[in-house]
Amino acid sequence: MRKKNIYINMEMVRRELHGNLLLVIFSLRKNFNVYLSDSSTYKYLIKNNLIKPGIIHTKSITHGETKAKFHEKLLKKNFLLTAIDEEHGLLDDFDYEEYFITNRLSSKELDKISAFFCWGKYDYKILRKYFKNSKDKFFLTGSPRSDIWKKKIKFKINKQENYFFQKPYILICTNFSFSNNINSYQSIINMKKKEGYYDRTPKLLKRDQDFYPYQKKLIIEFVKLINNLTKRFPEYNFCVRPHPVEKMSYWHKNLKKRENLYINNSKSASFWIKNCKLMIQSGCTTGCEGLISDKLVINYTPIEYRGNGELLKKISLNVKNKNKVYSIIKNLEKIDFNKHKFKKILNERIQFKNQVFASQNILKVWVNLSRKVLKGNNNNLLIFLKLLIYENLKLFFLTLILLIRGKSKRMKEKLNYKFPNLKKKFIEKEIEILTKDFNLKNNVKVRKLGKKLFFFE
Repeated sequence: MRKKNIYINMEMVRRELHGNLLLVIFSLRKNFNVYLSDSSTYKYLIKNNLIKPGIIHTKSITHGETKAKFHEKLLKKNFLLTAIDEEHGLLDDFDYEEYFITNRLSSKELDKISAFFCWGKYDYKILRKYFKNSKDKFFLTGSPRSDIWKKKIKFKINKQENYFFQKPYILICTNFSFSNNINSYQSIINMKKKEGYYDRTPKLLKRDQDFYPYQKKLIIEFVKLINNLTKRFPEYNFCVRPHPVEKMSYWHKNLKKRENLYINNSKSASFWIKNCKLMIQSGCTTGCEGLISDKLVINYTPIEYRGNGELLKKISLNVKNKNKVYSIIKNLEKIDFNKHKFKKILNERIQFKNQVFASQNILKVWVNLSRKVLKGNNNNLLIFLKLLIYENLKLFFLTLILLIRGKSKRMKEKLNYKFPNLKKKFIEKEIEILTKDFNLKNNVKVRKLGKKLFFFE
């Protein structure tokens, strides 16, 4: 049977997978064919005319000249574009218009978009006011990621994790995306220059230059804290969950090896947050997730800095020294944590209290937009064969180049840190878990068509 197609673009698997799978599940209930992949795969498919027009859902609008040209090509081929910005910019105390809007959106790129989905009332109101001529393109839907955060999902636990869960554990989520990135600080700055970040927002360069030394100092304080915690509190296990862009080697090298320490970022933050007793972070989105998931959240800020992640100071326990952290852990059951007040503040920025899921809100917009889209099934066998040849040739030549340049050791980490290899059975299992926890019937069929391309029907 001929159906209309939705193509979901995913950048960071550990951040976006479960929210996107929920979108897939709800979309199938409205009789769409759904594809899930990364931007490079979609570029190849579209360049070679392997997929028919449909709705392409992306994770940002303005991201350099290459993305702008890609969106232009999509329009010419009769695709409709929708977007939600996964970076959101909702936690910082910097001017939202000056630092986020100018950097992530533009009137020119909005003209190519059919719908932009907002996280909450805060960005919805500001964006509609700022882009008056395009205000009807903004929809107050919330993010599918928050749908996951507010559900008590029973993620699958392996043997090693089950052993770790024998004792109550404290989760430490780190986000040292500048000072501990798998890419060098200078390469990050160069990438931003190349993609026009500092042209669109001139003051951003100074902000980044100030943030880097702050993170260099802060990460040392986190090392000191963790090493003390694992020694002082043997009755607890401690899980350090670095951001997916961080170098794991830094933590393995600098944290003292103890039986109650576990360093892992192979799964989503949601997996660890759902089961923890307490979480510690510093101005990170995981703190928001922790609050929505009814966890006690510490915002650890031993070094004075204002700007990034300021919202967390309003919705969590602000702690500036190690001794206060020790005191909280010793008196966990007695801590006064005003979740109701904090959640009310957070809901203005990240809508999560609505009974209707964000995924359903987005789907409603897609259904309306799909009236402009023709039905048409893709030749999935041809897609599979073309990708099989293309992806393996690409990997061969890339490996060869890296070997010649003497960079083969870091190849695997560099290639897969955002979108690691996912097996079909893994995706099927995650869908099974989601459908069960969201009380939905599971009749989803999954096909893996490429290294980073999945088809759902």
